[in-house]
Amino acid sequence: MSETADEGNGRKPKARATAAERLAIDELSRRGFEAQLADRKEHVLLVRAGDSAPKFVRVKTVHLTPWYVRRATFEGNLADQVTVYVLLGLERGAKSARFFVARNRDLAARFRRSPTSNPIGFIDAKSIEKYEDNWEILR
Repeated sequence: MSETADEGNGRKPKARATAAERLAIDELSRRGFEAQLADRKEHVLLVRAGDSAPKFVRVKTVHLTPWYVRRATFEGNLADQVTVYVLLGLERGAKSARFFVARNRDLAARFRRSPTSNPIGFIDAKSIEKYEDNWEILR
């Protein structure tokens, strides 16, 4: 019913960043990376360090852990992708977001299956603490 100008012209509307993606983009920029929302997928950023080739980086966000993820995230082509897990700061009275940056394959052993759903499981913050602010993995 409410058409945007782009939809009326037959073009797809541009993707808009969520608050967590915006936080991740800002943090990456602060650390010297170029980052923008990738148009091709939801919750994916395009990140470049200096003259290096750009990389696709997924962003997963929660207010309280755990992060629910699909098992397929840790297999095949997605195993080498980097994911930024954003914890928005409601745990332990934190006042700012925390970022955990890891390659999917490095977290495969920390993936726990949900008892009710086979392809979906979870990753908790305690199991990935060593990846907090691990931005250098993107260089």
